[in-house]
Amino acid sequence: MKAIVMLCILALPLAAQPKKKTESFWSKVLRVAGISANPTALRGPDTAAAGDVWVATPGPLTAPQRLTRDGGYYSPVFDSGGQSILVLKSGNLFRVPLTGDVPTKLRSLPGLTKLVGLSRDDEDQLLALARDSQNTVRAVLLSIRTGAVTPLPHDPGSREDGLLLVHLAGWERVYGDVRLYCEEEEKDAPGGVSIRFTDVYLKRGSNAPVNLSNGNGMSSCQPSLSPDGKRVAFIRGDR
Repeated sequence: MKAIVMLCILALPLAAQPKKKTESFWSKVLRVAGISANPTALRGPDTAAAGDVWVATPGPLTAPQRLTRDGGYYSPVFDSGGQSILVLKSGNLFRVPLTGDVPTKLRSLPGLTKLVGLSRDDEDQLLALARDSQNTVRAVLLSIRTGAVTPLPHDPGSREDGLLLVHLAGWERVYGDVRLYCEEEEKDAPGGVSIRFTDVYLKRGSNAPVNLSNGNGMSSCQPSLSPDGKRVAFIRGDR
């Protein structure tokens, strides 16, 4: 009887321990550009939920360039060649050329809520978030070429899996020593009121952060770095 009681007592701390991360889920997600291996539970602001696609070239005296003018776009990601941007709009996947040409609709993807980044192993595979039939947001792999969507199973009871999903839902991105993030700003406006908005920042190594969007009252967020590290795409809202 004593032996049974001791076994039950020893088992209690083990039962209370949080579940560890799902190795296959983490290994696949961490093969995607821009995902941190040490995510935090904090999500960056996203006041520019939809708007137009802009691109900036980090450097002195470089003004961001507007690529679209019809609005409604969100969640931009560079393609593998770095010459165009994949982006969502009204449940559809579009390709926006850096040349300023008209965006091209590739296909309808009504379940997708966000594009996250390209796989470093397969340039056709794009990590995304999608809602399932229970309205639960899950990580999936999207084939750019065929439109096929493959769910990435994770453990709903794992705190670490949940932390990674929260990281994917946010807008902080880490590419080696480059960190992209959004930060809230405030400026005075006529009438004694203040305007709050967000700007896109790039921080490289120990260097000071650089404001890439300089919205001056117009919110920008959802940044993504090009494969060569020379351009940053982001969404600027209507106000």
